[in-house]
Amino acid sequence: MTAASTIVLLHGLARSQHDMRLLAHRLRKLLPQSHVHCFDYPSRKLTLEAATCSLREYTKTLAGDGAVSFVGHSLGGIVARNLDLIGGCERPLHRLVTLGSPHNGAAIARFLSRYRGPQAVFGPILSELGSLNLPEQPRELEIGCLIGGTNTRFGFLPLFGADNDGTVLAHEAALPGATAHKVLPILHALFPFSTRAATLTATFLSHGNFQK
Repeated sequence: MTAASTIVLLHGLARSQHDMRLLAHRLRKLLPQSHVHCFDYPSRKLTLEAATCSLREYTKTLAGDGAVSFVGHSLGGIVARNLDLIGGCERPLHRLVTLGSPHNGAAIARFLSRYRGPQAVFGPILSELGSLNLPEQPRELEIGCLIGGTNTRFGFLPLFGADNDGTVLAHEAALPGATAHKVLPILHALFPFSTRAATLTATFLSHGNFQK
């Protein structure tokens, strides 16, 4: 199967659609038959359920009636997965590429949510990211996970004690029910700006794997 006619990009926690614009530009060149959109949502003010409902409503505003695919950086990938779980989207869901998304919950979110300061900064979704309980097997989406790490037990930030991208542990960004996984030496915040990540994303959206 080829890439879906509509592709929606979702930014991470405390970020905005501006983070995804370079990636959107690259995907439009790599996938000229697809319409690429950047979904903006106030991630620090919403729960996961509210962000998911906002995404579902956003998909209703998009032209066309074909399948929709998603690319989610960090929290964005979790929001897209949750949409797949709760359903209600008027269009079929095709594929999802997650960029460092903490599918198994994020240790750093569990740590930060103990304190009032980070909770006030990042909002109610911070504690949810620390204790995610989504099914491993997606309902509709074919999922490809791009994971940041060094393939060593030190990662980019040795104090984690496991391979990591400086924010999310490599094993947290892996999803057993995903179609494909690939580890890249990319820091968490830099995923949306990586040329290699963009190329691999386009390949998965087109072919359902990270190799042509």
